[in-house]
Amino acid sequence: MGIFESILYGFVQGATEYLPVSSSAHLLLLPHVLGKSDPGLAFDVILHLGTLLATAVYFFRDWLLILMNPLPKADRGAKAHLSWVHLIVGTLPAVIAGVLLNHWIKENTRSLAILWFTLPAFGFLLWWVDHRSSQERNLRETTLRDAFLIGCMQCLALIPGVSRSGSTMTASRLLGFNRADSARISFLLSLPITLGAVVYEARHWQEVAASVQGVEPLVFGCLSALVFGALAIHVLIKWVSRTGFAVFAIYRALLAGLIFLLL
Repeated sequence: MGIFESILYGFVQGATEYLPVSSSAHLLLLPHVLGKSDPGLAFDVILHLGTLLATAVYFFRDWLLILMNPLPKADRGAKAHLSWVHLIVGTLPAVIAGVLLNHWIKENTRSLAILWFTLPAFGFLLWWVDHRSSQERNLRETTLRDAFLIGCMQCLALIPGVSRSGSTMTASRLLGFNRADSARISFLLSLPITLGAVVYEARHWQEVAASVQGVEPLVFGCLSALVFGALAIHVLIKWVSRTGFAVFAIYRALLAGLIFLLL
């Protein structure tokens, strides 16, 4: 793998991990478009490490608040933030689902054909929920029940084409959170689940080491995922605050059509 190709993979991972368009769908599609084989487990781990760092860096102040205030607070004068308890409650459903279902899902759903359904269907669901829901609630009002329900919706992201960010933003909007805070909740919840995925994959260190094809692609892929991931977070929060999610629903439908033509 060359430097340009590794940067391209990092761009795709960084952008699509946070935009509600499904990173798994794009990473499944990219080797077909490039006419190349899958880059391997080591590269997959390093791309996720890049987006993990993007979340940590972009929300640095939020993580400081969380570290200093680990428990939920009812103080309305405090700066709005989630707590470690919210993150744990919101992450546990996806961890349990991943442990129980990950092998079955990888064996039965990792094909381009399933993307025909998941891409347009969940894009339409996000748009419809956003169109119908109020924006009365904000980050300060997040309850443990909200965190659990959003976490349950996050489980669907194990299926390619659903989108982790899309599923969690759909749940947040359904619960009445405003668009910007729906995105913020989604991104903050992404760090523990992404960290878990990196640790889970990296524990197969022998397979990871065997798939390494040079240090440079790993470094550039990681940096590319970090930079474009942070940029995608910034753009999405600004974009959805003004215009909503319709453009992503349209994009997902067009992408499903492209996959149909490729097959």
